[in-house]
Amino acid sequence: MEYKCYFCDSSDLKDVKSEYRDIPNRYLCPKCGEIYLTGETAEDIPGESFTENQKQIICIWIRTEYENRHRKHFSKPLTLKDLYQILKQYSPLEPLEKMDNALLNIDRASSYVGEAINIIYGNDYPFYHCFQAGELRSILRLLNQEGFINVPDSANPHIKLSLSARGYEKLRDIKRHGKDSRQCFVAMWFTPDMNVVYEEAIKPAIEYKEEGETEPRFRAIKIDNVEHINDVNDEIIAAIRRSRFMVCDLTGYRGGVYFEAGFANGLGLNVIYTCRQDWLKSDVLRNKENNRIEVLYDSSGREILINKEGIHFDLEHINRIEWEEGKLDELKDKLIKRVKAVIL
Repeated sequence: MEYKCYFCDSSDLKDVKSEYRDIPNRYLCPKCGEIYLTGETAEDIPGESFTENQKQIICIWIRTEYENRHRKHFSKPLTLKDLYQILKQYSPLEPLEKMDNALLNIDRASSYVGEAINIIYGNDYPFYHCFQAGELRSILRLLNQEGFINVPDSANPHIKLSLSARGYEKLRDIKRHGKDSRQCFVAMWFTPDMNVVYEEAIKPAIEYKEEGETEPRFRAIKIDNVEHINDVNDEIIAAIRRSRFMVCDLTGYRGGVYFEAGFANGLGLNVIYTCRQDWLKSDVLRNKENNRIEVLYDSSGREILINKEGIHFDLEHINRIEWEEGKLDELKDKLIKRVKAVIL
């Protein structure tokens, strides 16, 4: 029986490991990278009404994840919920952002300065956030015209290209600054309650439009797409490098949030700190009935032991926006004012 990829219809599929042979929900696709779905998801996908555009978005996300993990295998399968989360949080790159992303990808693929790397338009376009091979060809042509890469002017579907001296200069600017970027990276605790804070206060504040403006000046990005599936440090670091500034919410005393803020500070990005008032100082965690909470559960039903720590002493002196539960409009207004004062 011939299997086709669920998302790009490729039939050139390979086994991930010999023990997965004849199992259609785990395979390597030349366009999407590694596909690993739960059995239930594999059965349900044919009945789901994914559009071609949505399938392309999923393909882009999975291939990018696969490459950012240096082609290491997924540790856990994707569920339908994960796929819809990918679609919900996907934010397309603008043309100049795609050009910058292409340079970063070429640099990562090179093991030494000036190495010529191989690109197959028909297979590699999802990794470059493109929706078709012709778009990737156009991006590389533009990079070549700007003098950032050395690439033969050929219609061959297989090409070898390398970074030029100007390309390395451009990469230095991309990695060192995000001054021309419209992106704001948001670092925060992944819980349903905090997702509401992001959707109703933090994201609207970042993407606020002044009267008469047709587009927001900044775009919020939060890396929690299927965050339990993989180590997403590579994706986080790349996203922070591409950002103009960061909003960092310290609620929950999450180690990953402190790491992301420290990395952004090291790059010289402006970091706007926020924190819910009941997490400013070390204390026990209590529910709305004032009963002590010792255990929470993540989205997979696993226990999370709670040790309620206040803001780390290294950041206690840093100016921050303090907010109260149930008063998200106040947080939104304060954050809008802070972005205008610090970033614009």
